[in-house]
Amino acid sequence: MTPNTLHTAFSLSGHGIHTGLPCSVHVHPADAGSGYTFIRTDLPDAEPLRLSPAVVTDTDRRTTLSNGSTTVHTAEHLLSALYASAVFDARIELTSGEVPILDGSALPWWEAIQTAGLVPVARLEHGITLRRPIRVEDPETGAWAEAIPAAYPSFEVELSHEAEAIGPVKATYTWGQDYGGLVAPARTFTLASHITPLIHRGLLKGAQPGSGVVVIDYALDDSDWKALEDFVGQPLERREDKGALPLTSYRLANEPASHKLLDLMGDIALLAQPVRAHIRTFKPGHKTNTLLAQKIMEEANTKGIPTYHPDQEPLMDVTKIMSILPHRPPFLLVDKILEMSDMEIVGMKAVTMNEPFFTGHFPGAPVMPGVLQLEAMAQVGGILALSTVPDPENYLTYFLKMDQVKFKHKVGPGDTLVFHLNFTEPIRRGIVQMRGTAYVGKKVVSEGFFTAMITKDK
Repeated sequence: MTPNTLHTAFSLSGHGIHTGLPCSVHVHPADAGSGYTFIRTDLPDAEPLRLSPAVVTDTDRRTTLSNGSTTVHTAEHLLSALYASAVFDARIELTSGEVPILDGSALPWWEAIQTAGLVPVARLEHGITLRRPIRVEDPETGAWAEAIPAAYPSFEVELSHEAEAIGPVKATYTWGQDYGGLVAPARTFTLASHITPLIHRGLLKGAQPGSGVVVIDYALDDSDWKALEDFVGQPLERREDKGALPLTSYRLANEPASHKLLDLMGDIALLAQPVRAHIRTFKPGHKTNTLLAQKIMEEANTKGIPTYHPDQEPLMDVTKIMSILPHRPPFLLVDKILEMSDMEIVGMKAVTMNEPFFTGHFPGAPVMPGVLQLEAMAQVGGILALSTVPDPENYLTYFLKMDQVKFKHKVGPGDTLVFHLNFTEPIRRGIVQMRGTAYVGKKVVSEGFFTAMITKDK
């Protein structure tokens, strides 16, 4: 899951489906780790909106994002295409508040991204690894969404509609498949019973013929047929059966289900990094999608107790670690890096009887010195700190202080130490602040706060 960046910027223009307002969108490459940031150029004093599940303010028929200063509607199709392209960082400028609906799918965005070009980011692979299944439910509708830990991201949706009305009700996608052919072309769809009240109310001002699929799911009266005819811009053959209206025949056999999958990926994109999980939904919608994204973000921020299994493939082995850190045996106290994201890292060390410090540290009752536990933790944190520079082999990390250090349990031969460290503040002028915890199994054996300085190796 190596991330990409855009080779060049690209632009598309159109009208928002709900507001009807024209909007030009300019998507620019951004620094690794910066995430997706929206800028309203029509509001020069507005604060840039950095996306996360926490900025979701409304999920009625689209996802609305706001930080109180900048509000953006209907970004999910654009975000879905960026996310599927493994572009997790972008600066997106808008000339109004609603992203254009275009043809109702993600295909125009996908094609623009491919034309702009993709360049692999020169940094380590990243992503969120779940430690347990996560599930959210909407008791009012019976909808649910869940994320089950997996080695690779995948997505699955199942609609609750009658199959004869909309076709196949399931759609699946596994990371790396042909998003451009399987998912991107799927246009937004709606049932006639849902859209006609909106048309009567004068909404959906930006909808254009062909920018979505309308499915007849009940016997329309004359006023409803007239509203639909005015909406699509030409007379329609009136019919009593269920099926797609003329002008909106399906692009894919399961286009409605595939579009819900497209929306799901666009809402999960608020995390701005891949999730190593199988994500599936029933009766999918923006509400449960974004609630699940919020729960995943909480899991990623709290992590719980990190674990290590001997079969687990490490992110870095000791050879890779030595290419980053200057330490060497016997003072290299990290065996593997298991996980790392922009904000945190998990590493491990197997403590064996042949450690040189056991020779003189309580030979009759060998105990790993607490200061060496902190040193091991600091080395893991040093790898996280050095991951923020493009050439870590040319930098050193010096620790300036340790605060609130506690030693809670003894560590001896045969124990496996697992270290979890995360940034507590953004890096400023090379100063890094982290919290670290060391575990043996489920027990916390030591912990503390670390302050370090990244400096160029002279």
